[in-house]
Amino acid sequence: MLPMHPSILFGFICLLLLWYNLYVSISIVNYLKSKNKEVSLFTYGIYVKGKIFRYLPLYRETTIQEEGKVGSLYYQFYISFLGVVLFLFVGIASISQ
Repeated sequence: MLPMHPSILFGFICLLLLWYNLYVSISIVNYLKSKNKEVSLFTYGIYVKGKIFRYLPLYRETTIQEEGKVGSLYYQFYISFLGVVLFLFVGIASISQ
């Protein structure tokens, strides 16, 4: 059996974090819609607008008003986003070695 190159592992972890980040983004949009906010993550079918960074402050403000604290999805989004960036750079760096 051939040994697996570390960049493949980092790429796989990056892909998993990216999918999780998308799941969290959709959950944030669904939460805001349930609170009668006008938000939309997708335009024209599967085309992502990329407005999640505009909705994060709205989510934070809404959850503070509703629950008295910042909702957990807010932190999950940023942790998974930073994880994607980190594993992407580590994966790219491991290719050159």
